[in-house]
Amino acid sequence: MDDSSISATPAPWQQVALVCGKCSRKLGGGFGKKGKHDLVDVLKDAAKAAGQRRTVRVLEVGCLGLCPKRAVTAVSSARPDQVLVVPAGAEGAAVLARLTGASSPSPSGRGPG
Repeated sequence: MDDSSISATPAPWQQVALVCGKCSRKLGGGFGKKGKHDLVDVLKDAAKAAGQRRTVRVLEVGCLGLCPKRAVTAVSSARPDQVLVVPAGAEGAAVLARLTGASSPSPSGRGPG
C-alpha cells in the first residue's frame, strides 16, 4: 500500500483536548457544581458556554499513563508536551482555558495560576 491511498480531511475544530478515561472512571465524577459529573462533560459544557464548542473537541481516551489520586489527567493538542493533572472539583472554565492556552481570570482576581 502506498501513500496515495491515505487521504486527509479537514477537521472542523482547531484543538483537541484528551481526557483520561481510566482516571475518570476511577474518580466516578468529582466535577460540576455537585461533583457528580465527569471532566469530559464539564469541559464540553465550558466550551459551549465560552462559544468554543466548534473549535475545541473534547475526547475521552484510554489511559494516558499518569495515574494521580483523586484527579484526572488531560492533554491538549495546543500543548502536547504537558500533561495536566486536574484535581476533583476544578472549575471547567479554568481547566478549558489551561488546556486551550487561553487566559482566563481566576475567581479570586489574582490572575491565572
